[in-house]
Amino acid sequence: MSDVPTAVSTKDEIALEGFIDYAGLFPPANLDMDSTVKNWHNYMQSDDSWILARLIIPASRLEEFKQSAMGMLPSPEEQDMWQLSVLLPPAGSAEFASAVQATIDFNVSDCGAVANVVEFKASTASEIDASLELLHDDLFPFIELAVNEDPRGLLASLSGAIAGAKVRTGGITPELYPTPAQLARFVHSCAVSGQPFKATAGMHQPSKNENLSVGVSEFGFLSVLQATASASVLGSSVEEVEAILLADTPDLSAFTEEQLEQVRAELFNSLGSCSFKEAREDLRTMGMLKD
Repeated sequence: MSDVPTAVSTKDEIALEGFIDYAGLFPPANLDMDSTVKNWHNYMQSDDSWILARLIIPASRLEEFKQSAMGMLPSPEEQDMWQLSVLLPPAGSAEFASAVQATIDFNVSDCGAVANVVEFKASTASEIDASLELLHDDLFPFIELAVNEDPRGLLASLSGAIAGAKVRTGGITPELYPTPAQLARFVHSCAVSGQPFKATAGMHQPSKNENLSVGVSEFGFLSVLQATASASVLGSSVEEVEAILLADTPDLSAFTEEQLEQVRAELFNSLGSCSFKEAREDLRTMGMLKD
């Protein structure tokens, strides 16, 4: 693995570093654990490994993960442990507390991987508050909020908490995709309130993409980054953010390296995707990664 990122420019490196959480276990890839872990291992050995952030594993499959990863995980003495994001059951469910404990126990096992992020759904402010009370201090949560209604009330519940929001941007059926107006409202609300967030599902390419198998137009993850930066740095309206999401290709030229770095660190943290290969291929085609 090269110590030099394969980004063509410093701005490209800032935009992409630690951006993608690999979710090979989830649709539409639906890989088994052995294939997912092998892919992650190979990706982490590649020159493009700097684009990756975490491997997403459900809490219920952490032991299965350890068995599959045996022999590939770094030794506990090494500094480059695999970083995991653990998917928990919904807040308020009977299984939530035990899944949190399973994640804590996994970290105590010192196996060469660390789960320092958790992800789960919550639908009310009381669910958010109760779930945050149960979390260990070493677990940073991304809480998935529904976007079919105005998210600002639930985003306010995260104000002052060490937590991020999460938005679902697609799936295996058309109804799992938010409308451009709904996603624009979520992105704009996070940007103006300074709320960090991640996105998940349905965004495999940096630009808008027609998914013929599902029959939808998918959002581009760099377009979401541009929309977030535009709302935060330029004060763009919700309508202007929506127009950026609908544009064919993203354009980050209006932002300095320092502005993009701040947006990535403080707002749009990462993207969960079941495909790393597609993203790399398109980024090379766009000229953002070296061949």
